[in-house]
Amino acid sequence: MASSTPRKNKAGEIISYQIKVSRGRDKLTGKQLTPFTTTYTPPEGWSKKAIERDLLKVMGEFESACNRGEVLTREQIKEEVAAKYEQEKQRQAEERRKPTFNQYIEIFLREKSANLSPVSLHNYVRELKKAAVTFGETKMQDIDFLTVKWYFTDLQANGKNKYTGKPLSTSSILQHYAIIKSFFENAVENEVVEINPMQKMKRPKLRKDEMPKEPLVFTENEVKYIIECLNNEPLKWKAVVILAIDSGCRAGELMGLKWSDIDFKTGKVNICRSVQYTKEKGVYTSTPKNRKSRVININVSVLAVLREWKKEQSLFLFRMGIPQNEHCFTGDNGELLPPARFNQYLRGFGKRYNLPGIHPHALRHTMATLSITNGADIVSVSTKLGHSNPSITLDVYAHANEEAQLRASKILAEAIYQKEA
Repeated sequence: MASSTPRKNKAGEIISYQIKVSRGRDKLTGKQLTPFTTTYTPPEGWSKKAIERDLLKVMGEFESACNRGEVLTREQIKEEVAAKYEQEKQRQAEERRKPTFNQYIEIFLREKSANLSPVSLHNYVRELKKAAVTFGETKMQDIDFLTVKWYFTDLQANGKNKYTGKPLSTSSILQHYAIIKSFFENAVENEVVEINPMQKMKRPKLRKDEMPKEPLVFTENEVKYIIECLNNEPLKWKAVVILAIDSGCRAGELMGLKWSDIDFKTGKVNICRSVQYTKEKGVYTSTPKNRKSRVININVSVLAVLREWKKEQSLFLFRMGIPQNEHCFTGDNGELLPPARFNQYLRGFGKRYNLPGIHPHALRHTMATLSITNGADIVSVSTKLGHSNPSITLDVYAHANEEAQLRASKILAEAIYQKEA
């Protein structure tokens, strides 16, 4: 039953009533449970009888509400507030476990940085920043297949190279595609998302207005012309270029070469380091691309040019009072050359001698193609190039390998059938 207790002011006037509804006793302890309570304040100017009638009505409604479980005690209210607070904490913690694209970039790069070279890490940061323009504050779990598909469709249709203003090349888009896919694969591994939204996405194809670019390869006669032209160039660059043609080394591997890596008696060269450059780190020395050293052989004529350059370099640095750091190719100040410096030289060389498009990788392609078409086996060429697997060499130089097989077949035919005749 509901009961009421009047509350009076200092003058002895009733100002309100405290209404209580008993909750009985605790079944285990027998103690009186804290009753439900509320306060009734009568309107001003009402008569005593009107207040009594209204009070009885309020008491009845309050008791009914208590019986229906609509009223809480102070302890229950505190418990409910505490429960809601705990739920909110859990919700916020859950939200933190569901990061945005920008937030997950930090997690992803922190994990990847230990296993990526500074150059690769620089590329990852650059490509992820591009995607962050679109996905930045979107929750990772809200990025679905169609969202990413539309993003790459728009990138291929409307994306521009920030330096040239021309449409992005397919090779640039494919690099972006590979990094973003790796990003989402890592998110699946860390249980941030359940499914990689790019799992069923096809690799971007060439645009209709974009022709596939075949790697630039020089013919035997063109190589002879290049070597003739090098006789008019500084000895240092002559040595770099003919070594690049003969070895098929990457630009960074050439810049990282030391004189102690070359055995002038046997012609063996140990490719065990690579010079790289990033804006953040500057010029630095690292391992070759696949983190594996390799020993290659170079020809006597190349060794002769290198021996001549070694003497000239030593004399030049001595006259300038610059300590020698043992690297084969350095700047005039004796410091390491970034790989881009070789590319820069070749651009000028190409303009001087009408060799458009010549660059370090073209010399690498030339070595591999001419070697294969003239009978060198794939495994040997792959080892010299520093590929992690001969299948990579086969994929890149399939045409050259086909020519080599045709030549081998012709030689076999001549050996067997012509002799029979």
